[in-house]
Amino acid sequence: MRRALVTGCSGQDGWYLAKLLASKGYAVHGHSRRGLDLPNATAVYGGDLSDHRLLDDIIDAARPDEIYNLCSLSRPQMSWDKPLESGLVNALMPHHLFDRIRQRLPKCRVFQATSSEIFGDATEYPQSESTVPMPQTPYGIAKLYAHQMTGAYRQHYGLYVCSGILFNHESPRRPLGFVSQKIAYAAACLRLGIHTSEAMDERGSPIVKNGMLYLGNMDVHRDFGFAGDYVEAMWLMLQQSEPRDYVIGTGESHSIREFCEAAFTLVGLDWRTHVAVAPALVRAVDSRRTIADSSRARAELNWQPRTSFEELVRQMVEAQIARLQTAGATRDATL
Repeated sequence: MRRALVTGCSGQDGWYLAKLLASKGYAVHGHSRRGLDLPNATAVYGGDLSDHRLLDDIIDAARPDEIYNLCSLSRPQMSWDKPLESGLVNALMPHHLFDRIRQRLPKCRVFQATSSEIFGDATEYPQSESTVPMPQTPYGIAKLYAHQMTGAYRQHYGLYVCSGILFNHESPRRPLGFVSQKIAYAAACLRLGIHTSEAMDERGSPIVKNGMLYLGNMDVHRDFGFAGDYVEAMWLMLQQSEPRDYVIGTGESHSIREFCEAAFTLVGLDWRTHVAVAPALVRAVDSRRTIADSSRARAELNWQPRTSFEELVRQMVEAQIARLQTAGATRDATL
């Protein structure tokens, strides 16, 4: 039985990846900062991996054949609020991981989750493995450091370490702090007649207030994919004879405006009467458009995304409706 260590296992990607690995017969060792009970994991470790001694202890305990490093301070905007923590978690922790593997488990294969944010406000469309990185946020800069260290350790030490340059990927498990889930949540609230939500945004205001959802720049375009499809690419990357870095994305780009239209149409509403721009939510620094050239992954990994943009939005909206209905029924039962 192969052993895999998945850091950040309680997050969106970690949940789908652990499920995939368990279905393939792996013993999955999962890390969660909060030490949560994780489905599909045979062992769970808690704590902050920026503590290098803890990371060493987890690696020594798990003795993995494969490591998937998904642990991250994952929102680019949050990295402006916590730039030093972003550097510790997104840059220095992966570097320490690579060095620990070099010293203790040189045969272990390592996947490093990189982000399309390393390209920043790129002028080249689509973005591929050869696109020049121009990160604009502490998050993107830290991810680029880890990405380049992946290549350095692979070339200099001969380790099997590789990066997946992941473009935006969503799912019903996406936290509410991300714009895609805010939109799905707002559409679900309004479908159920909830005009002021319990869930709050980053300003401490209800995500839905008096029937309105407030967002930032509606013209930003992103390559949106399904997280369940992307974890298959992660696994495939560690099954190859030679390690390489791969861009993972759909090759389609949709605006936030289009995401709103798709979500609100599903619940029979005109998004234009329920969505407005709040200047305070417009980012001072933001990449305008991302679109992935994943031709290398399609050719060499035989990977391709199976979930369409429309199906992704449908899954997210329907999951939010189900959650809100369950929460409402639970409240009613306690009255």
